[in-house]
Amino acid sequence: MKKMAKIKIIAEIGPNHNGDIHLAKKILKKLSKIKIDYVKFQLGNPFNIYSNDAIFANYQKSKKFKDPIKMSLQNQLSRKSHKYLKKFSKDLNLKYACTAFDLQSLIFLDKELKIPFFKIASGEIHSVDMLEYMSKSNKPIILSTGMANFIDIEKSLKILTKFKKKNISLLHCVSSYPTDIKDMNLKRIDHLKKRFKLDIGLSDHSLSNIPAILSVTKNIKIIEKHVTLSRKLIGPDHKASLEIPEFEKFVENIRDAEILHNTDFKKNTLDELNVKKVARKSIVSNNLIMKGKKITKKDISFKRPGYGISPLDKKKVIGKKALKNILPNTLIFQKDVN
Repeated sequence: MKKMAKIKIIAEIGPNHNGDIHLAKKILKKLSKIKIDYVKFQLGNPFNIYSNDAIFANYQKSKKFKDPIKMSLQNQLSRKSHKYLKKFSKDLNLKYACTAFDLQSLIFLDKELKIPFFKIASGEIHSVDMLEYMSKSNKPIILSTGMANFIDIEKSLKILTKFKKKNISLLHCVSSYPTDIKDMNLKRIDHLKKRFKLDIGLSDHSLSNIPAILSVTKNIKIIEKHVTLSRKLIGPDHKASLEIPEFEKFVENIRDAEILHNTDFKKNTLDELNVKKVARKSIVSNNLIMKGKKITKKDISFKRPGYGISPLDKKKVIGKKALKNILPNTLIFQKDVN
């Protein structure tokens, strides 16, 4: 079995900085101690995202926010702040990425911040203006598929591949924040893979490590998980995010699952080789066997340790002559018989 490439782990900070660059920096500093592939933020102009008729999703409702525009404004960082955070991330050996929620933000992230890939949020799967812009680029694309059926996905892929073949990955996603583990529906990963013949990943909004661990066995390529300093903070995504110690354990579990899944065949560890000598049995003399005696079945038995002649090879001993005196209850070696 060919060894699989390491799964790319994206730490989704999103708006969990609450519009405070100092909070964003604090999260980045803590994430720099965890081996991840990308840290990802979100950027969008609320006035380009929401109309006056916009409403809250159930998970977004809060006494603090009166309407979606005000909620988004309070949880936004300026473009200047994003420029700074990209550099700050680099200084911490972290790779900055960001999801755009409107075309102008997308162009800024692409042209000025040179983001490494385009990420399409589940809610933007039919945002034609952004899809058409991405279709003209060679940049890799990650498309989240929360709330989407196969027809929705096909329509988006048709636009994205209009001009040239793309490096596109699909993320299985359940747009529920947080997602109850019983709703994770991991079988959909298999269906996405079979239907679209693309790399598949997981955007995981559950508070459990189990869905992502199980997804490793489905040969996913990407895992995205929301992270926060505290779920007690007020904001739209905190409740569906892991706190830093939890996220660290999450990453550790994923890497352990990769090791387990990528083991091709049974190979003895050094500990097993040691135990093998101790726990297996060898051919042992039952009594004093004098030099020149022809060894019979009654002269031997099988006892520990296991670094002598295996009981499976008893024919190498029975019927042979002893080349020396063999003491009772001792190992018989091949050099002792002929």
